[in-house]
Amino acid sequence: MRAALLVELNKPLVIREVPEPKPGYGEAVVKVKAVGICHSDLEIIEGKIPLPKPLPHILGHEVAGIVEVVGDGVAHLKPGDRVALSWLWWTCGRCRYCLVGRENICENQVNTGYSVDGGYAEFVRAPASHLLKLPDNVPFPEATSATDAVATPYRALTFASRVVPGDMVAVFGIGGLGHNAVQIAKALGAKVVAVDVLDSKLEFAKECGADYLVNASKEDPVKYIKDLGGADVALPTVESLKAMRQAYESLRPGGTLVLIGLPVGELSLPVIDWILKDIKVVGNIGFTRNDIMQSLKLVSNGKVRPRVELFKFEEVNEAIEKLKNGEIKGRAVLTF
Repeated sequence: MRAALLVELNKPLVIREVPEPKPGYGEAVVKVKAVGICHSDLEIIEGKIPLPKPLPHILGHEVAGIVEVVGDGVAHLKPGDRVALSWLWWTCGRCRYCLVGRENICENQVNTGYSVDGGYAEFVRAPASHLLKLPDNVPFPEATSATDAVATPYRALTFASRVVPGDMVAVFGIGGLGHNAVQIAKALGAKVVAVDVLDSKLEFAKECGADYLVNASKEDPVKYIKDLGGADVALPTVESLKAMRQAYESLRPGGTLVLIGLPVGELSLPVIDWILKDIKVVGNIGFTRNDIMQSLKLVSNGKVRPRVELFKFEEVNEAIEKLKNGEIKGRAVLTF
């Protein structure tokens, strides 16, 4: 099969022929139809996130495709089923976190495109337990977004911050995650302030349902949001410590700051202000399989419409370069 291999850090991926994977007990092999390019893939390529395995390596953890073959012990899937595979290649189901429904921080988890080879290839192998069936009306490219770019902000706005109707949600950064966060917040009944530094991204946020738009390069987003009464929830989706600090400062008393971006560095917050205003600061990593299923439902019923920009598999390096330069509106997706 063909695969786009990370052979050397900070170098373009190399498309090569590699052996096709075979399913073990309880596993299946999926013929990849589409795979999203996550910003974390860029950080792996650039060496900011070190891999736990030697190169060469196949990236890609936002996968949608068709079951090609199943191994022994698989009863709930069959060849031809439409499925999705996420960052959660496998979780143990027995550690303290899995047992309370927090498999996103499973102590023993194995991660697609990180711990094991991922979906930048014609076929990918995975435990059948972690392949999720797709609704019939969700196309493969949009399904890839549901596995991460929708599921991550979904968990941030439900589990991590408990958004309720009437809340004010401030989304900082209208990119691959941010534009979905706007739509999820609207689906939860919130008012949404979209913050970005590009007018084109803010127009995109308006298309997604944002009620208020703030260009942070032209005006102070903190003052703007405070003049509206302050945010109940602030969600910085970008790799920017400045945006995280602005998001914190935009909160009203009792508000929640949910951190899902991954900038390098340390975030400094005023402790007394933090305590006196009873503000919650919450980190949120990833999602569970249930979050993905709920995200697929939102996409299926039209409440969330992930924006994807399609590239042929052979254009993988072009897509990565465009993402690196901030030229992708929504999510870059490779198709086969």
